[in-house]
Amino acid sequence: MNERPVGNKIAKPLRDSAWMILLKGVFLALIFSLIMLLVIALALYLTELPEKAGMYLVYAVSIVAILWGSAYTARKMGTRGWLNGGITGLIYVLLMLGGGLIIGGDMTIGWNLAVKLFLGFIFGAVGGMWGVNY
Repeated sequence: MNERPVGNKIAKPLRDSAWMILLKGVFLALIFSLIMLLVIALALYLTELPEKAGMYLVYAVSIVAILWGSAYTARKMGTRGWLNGGITGLIYVLLMLGGGLIIGGDMTIGWNLAVKLFLGFIFGAVGGMWGVNY
């Protein structure tokens, strides 16, 4: 059974598996983040923006990337947007934390990590609900 019900209608059949759609959403979010982080780095280098502003810009880019990736995932899946979007946001945060560990950061398990994972899920769920409805 390839078709997913949406409301009282039958949606188009999925072309890819659910995991592939989810990974495509995460990949799009990561590519968007990479491009925007390069733009932020250039802006910090070429202008007199304080480095403290860069930190807030990175947070904003991460939020927008999670919203966009989770909206893509939810739109392609067509159902359970909040859950699929939340999982997309969670995977995105885990990959970004893993990338930070590779670069040389440290990760302690505690409230800070729990808050990051929770916010990744919440922003992903919001993007997923937005993606299914529009």
